[in-house]
Amino acid sequence: MGGKKFFLLSVVMVLWLFSGLGEACSFSFSVSAQELESIDRLMVSPFLRLDPDRGNFGTYYVGENIILEYWSGKGGYVSIFDYPPSGEAQIIKNNEPIVAEAKRKLYGVVSHPEGMERFVMVLSPRMIPDRLLVEAMRNPSRIRNILGEDVAIQRSVIQVIAERRLAPSFLQFDRVPNEISAGGKVRIALFLSDESGNALVGRRIQWEVSDGTLDHYQTLTNTAGKAEVWYTAPRMSDPLEVRITARFEGDMVYRDVSQEVKILVNPDKVQTLLTLSPETFQIVAGESIEFQAELRDLRGQPVVGRSIRWMASRGSFAQEVTYTDERGQTRNSFFAPQTEGSETIEVKASFVGVRNLLPSEDLSYGTVSGVGVSVGMGFYYVDFSAGKAYTNFEALTYLGNVAVGYTINPASSLVLTQEGYLEVGFFVSQPLHAGALYLWGQTFGNVTVQITMNGSNVFTGRLGSGTIQPTDSYVIALTDWLTVGHNTLRIGVKSQDRESCYALQRLMIAF
Repeated sequence: MGGKKFFLLSVVMVLWLFSGLGEACSFSFSVSAQELESIDRLMVSPFLRLDPDRGNFGTYYVGENIILEYWSGKGGYVSIFDYPPSGEAQIIKNNEPIVAEAKRKLYGVVSHPEGMERFVMVLSPRMIPDRLLVEAMRNPSRIRNILGEDVAIQRSVIQVIAERRLAPSFLQFDRVPNEISAGGKVRIALFLSDESGNALVGRRIQWEVSDGTLDHYQTLTNTAGKAEVWYTAPRMSDPLEVRITARFEGDMVYRDVSQEVKILVNPDKVQTLLTLSPETFQIVAGESIEFQAELRDLRGQPVVGRSIRWMASRGSFAQEVTYTDERGQTRNSFFAPQTEGSETIEVKASFVGVRNLLPSEDLSYGTVSGVGVSVGMGFYYVDFSAGKAYTNFEALTYLGNVAVGYTINPASSLVLTQEGYLEVGFFVSQPLHAGALYLWGQTFGNVTVQITMNGSNVFTGRLGSGTIQPTDSYVIALTDWLTVGHNTLRIGVKSQDRESCYALQRLMIAF
């Protein structure tokens, strides 16, 4: 386009010049120097505005962007002519409909040649044929004679000068910490220099920050080319990476340059509260009990996905570490140790803390009672009917839950699911000719029961189904597996789903 290359955002510029007459389409037309000078004497309308972004008579270097803003106080059709210093004129707006008080913009890039470049805006109450527009553009002194006295005119002019060759500039941050605490302050300094390392003095530096605040957002470099600001970090509960940007916009000699630095803001440490339940407990040696730990922050919000470590003065937990769920809760099973008498146990759950959360812990105290071991005169037993284990076995451990609902009477049973088990130990002082295992229990769902004695398989399969009856017991011979001394009987369960189980009310070994 001669003086400018315009890229229109809202209207694609299409010129159908002379197309109706079948002539070759041309996009620029020569205008005499006398006609160019007449533009400066055109009578303009107060109802139109045509303003370059640097104002009338603004200076532009070749290659710089330009924005033409135009406004009409009346409705009609707008055409805009561009008169570069070369004398080759163009139409850059052709009969664009416009309503009263509308404001629009044209975007372009200034190009050669140097000199005064003029723009003329014409508002007509009707569409103007292309032929007349071209004639009026080539003869601006006679625009009203060609287009009619009812057209309104506005004009503006810019000065185009040779392209600048700017020297490069360089920004370098001074030492900046990688991390800062929430709410903390730190000095941010930089140096501006040319390519030889010479300080650029008195240049304006503009600062931006993604989060937090700066004490200044514009500073000037000193005699050493140095500029600095103080940054204050925000307060928040999660880690945050902050970007601080410094920018020198350039001047008549040096090109613009910008640099960015990143700082990690560590959050405030929030107090946490870990609650362990039950607070107190009583349990029989060899039994298990389930504990729950709940972790919340000072605001009462659940702390999700954090590790909880479990410890006990005696006994053991199913897992050493568990993780809080979306409610801030986690569970773990505690297995009481074997003991002859009564013993006090301390259970502790602890959260070690992380970068933004303080540690916390809670304790629970309980009593582990001995199983009252007595040497059987002819049999050993374990019974869960009363809701806990009563036994005269020398050793008893199990992994399962004691629950009601599996027997015809309101009695409890040991419910074994998936990898649950029960293991008992007893002593045989002399060789025996016979021994048998009596079981009061039933299988529910798709479950397999495996019974071993001293590591040898005694039975594998299903053990009935339905409600446990006092008269229904299963008898399994143990004679071939009994040994003089310590013996271990283990009942294990394997199921295909969580709903399947083996419920055992009581068992007895008779000799």
